[in-house]
Amino acid sequence: MTEIKFGKVYDLSMLTYTNMVMHPANAKIGERARLTLINSPRHVPQRPNQAIEWPVIFHIEMPSHTGTHIDSPLHVKKNGKSIDELPIEKFMGEGVVLDMRHKGPSEAITPKDLENSKPEIHEGDIVIINTGWHEKWSDTAEYLEEHPGLNEDSGYYLLEKKVKMIGTDTMCPEVGSEESHWQHPLHRLCLIENEVPLLEILGGEINEVTGKRCYIVAVPIKMTTDAAPTRVLAFL
Repeated sequence: MTEIKFGKVYDLSMLTYTNMVMHPANAKIGERARLTLINSPRHVPQRPNQAIEWPVIFHIEMPSHTGTHIDSPLHVKKNGKSIDELPIEKFMGEGVVLDMRHKGPSEAITPKDLENSKPEIHEGDIVIINTGWHEKWSDTAEYLEEHPGLNEDSGYYLLEKKVKMIGTDTMCPEVGSEESHWQHPLHRLCLIENEVPLLEILGGEINEVTGKRCYIVAVPIKMTTDAAPTRVLAFL
C-alpha cells in the first residue's frame, strides 16, 4: 500500500452555486445551475421529543459540465466510456501544476512552453495548467472566449509523455471559445483516441501550488454521464 505524506492540502475547485457562469453553449439554450432549498412542509408538526427540526435538503439541477468537472470519452464519442466506466486510478496520482500565466489572450501554449516549464513532466503525471484565467471568472467575452490554451502540437507532446489526465483553469483546454475551435484538437486526441480525461474550470487555491510537483486527487461523482462535477485537491 502506498503511503501519502503531506504538509498541507489545497483546494483547486471552483465554488458551485445557483446561476453561476456557464459554458456559452449551455447558456445559449437557457441551461443554468439551480441549487434550490426544499422548504420543510409546514403541515408536518414537530414531535414533542424530536431532537432536530425538519432536515434541510436541496434540489440540485445543472448540466454535467458545470463548474470544475471532468470530461470522459462519452462527451465526444457516442460509444465512448462514461465517467463511471473510467478506472479510478486515472483520477489521482503524482502531478505538476505548470505556470502559463505569461500567456496572453487567445495565445497558444506550445510544446516549447511545456518543455521549458518547471517542474518537468514525468510519465504518468497529471498535468494541470494555470493560465491565470480563473481570476477573470465572470460571464464576459474575456473569460469565456479569449483564454489561452493548448494547441494540437501540445496535445501530441503531452500524450507522448504518457500523462494520465490534463487540467486547465479555463472553460476548455483549447484556445478561445467553443465556437472558435469546432475541431476540438485536445478533445479529439485525449478523449476519442487515448481515453485521457480532461479536467476543466480549475481555480480555488491553484496559485498556491503553481510551479510545484504535488499529489493530485480529482475524483468526479460516480455518474453514468459524459462529465461530472469534481472536487480537486493538491497535496504538498
